[in-house]
Amino acid sequence: MEENLFEIIKDFSREKGLDHEVVIKLVEESLIQAAQRKLPYKEIEGNIDENSGKINLFHFKEVVELVEDPHNEISVDEVFEIDPDAGLGDEVEYEISDREFQRIAHSTRPIIFGSLKEAERQMVVSTFTDKVGEVLTGTVLRVEPNGRVAFSFQNNVEAYLFRREQIYGENFSFGDHVRVLLLDVNDNPHKDSQLTISRTHPGLLIKLFEMEVPEIFDGIVKIVSASREPGRRAKISVLSKDNTIDPVGACVGMRGSRVQAVVAELQNEKIDIIPYSEDVPTYLVNALAPAEVTKVVLDEEEKKVEI
Repeated sequence: MEENLFEIIKDFSREKGLDHEVVIKLVEESLIQAAQRKLPYKEIEGNIDENSGKINLFHFKEVVELVEDPHNEISVDEVFEIDPDAGLGDEVEYEISDREFQRIAHSTRPIIFGSLKEAERQMVVSTFTDKVGEVLTGTVLRVEPNGRVAFSFQNNVEAYLFRREQIYGENFSFGDHVRVLLLDVNDNPHKDSQLTISRTHPGLLIKLFEMEVPEIFDGIVKIVSASREPGRRAKISVLSKDNTIDPVGACVGMRGSRVQAVVAELQNEKIDIIPYSEDVPTYLVNALAPAEVTKVVLDEEEKKVEI
């Protein structure tokens, strides 16, 4: 490779927010594994020269009395001419020649860039695993013909918002900043995107209220349950742990400011906020408001209700 490999790795690490020393170590290990598959040597070590970017590979021969494997062993008599201090059981270092290196040279580039991708994948897992269930703000990179939307998150990590996870009728443009819920982080190197994100999951509704309503964030008001028809309507049931605080009023906010902030984020999804009750008929009446309920017949065995 004519380019300085060390500089390429440093630039990639800087762009992706990776520790370049860790990436270099990963590249070196991958190159050694490739050499071990192609060359007849058991013990191989290697490094990348910081100044030139050159790949240096070495192999070792064990000093023995009787040589059975000339690729990995050397006799006491022969080693005496190279290193008089070497004794039985010692190892002698040899540099792998350019001619030998040519046997793996054709696969060097894919090995290196495969290692860089592996380092990036490991970074995504370590960075985002603890954020599963949280809201992330991504920047739209592109909208693809199949309808999925590519987002960029911190350290230029890309993720796809698939059509099934998009709010119906929602349009995206390059550069838009959009909030999504992180559902999962996969550790599969064969998948296009490691982050599974959603705009339709009820958890996004809950998290947005946590961000807008201090009483929910502090645990004074609790969202017991949430249900959505994404982009159309939603219901959340709320409960207050403090008798002096109205849970519905806390979520609505002054002149509806808090709930309207969530509504705007979810493309004007109509949101009903209802008080939770452990008494099922009362809970049902609250959930169906403003409809007037005259009778509730509950069949607990069949898990049915007639209203």
